[in-house]
Amino acid sequence: MAILHTIGLWQQLEVFFDAGIAAILGSIIGWERDRAGKSAGPRTMALVACASASVVAIGSILDINARYGDPTRAMHAIITGIGFLGAGLIFTNNKGGSQGVTTAATVFATAAMGCAVGLGFQAVSVGITLIILVILRSSQFMEIAASKRDNSEHHS
Repeated sequence: MAILHTIGLWQQLEVFFDAGIAAILGSIIGWERDRAGKSAGPRTMALVACASASVVAIGSILDINARYGDPTRAMHAIITGIGFLGAGLIFTNNKGGSQGVTTAATVFATAAMGCAVGLGFQAVSVGITLIILVILRSSQFMEIAASKRDNSEHHS
């Protein structure tokens, strides 16, 4: 395993910092989900983002240094794994509808954001995080408005 000795300290620190950035951004997304009373809160989203960034960043470094890694293969593995995690978050309620789809989609989006950090797109990742937050918040505002409308119709 001579390859492991060729990975410089600075490259290793880059992975560490990328993982930290992704964890912070993921925890912000998770905080929003927690605040909305949904599952998969700050710890879950931080772990998803951190792990995604780490795996992709390490794959990128291995690809540059020794041609043994490939960040696109790493991303494929992440997306497959997130699919299983997301499927476990979706369940059918007793009214015949589904719940957890938005949370599963948020886990997927958080993993994608983590991959972007791991590839060196830190600024883009902040933008992606903001987009995710706007989408999650806007849908809650629409749900509140619909709920108020439904309540006013029932009381009329």
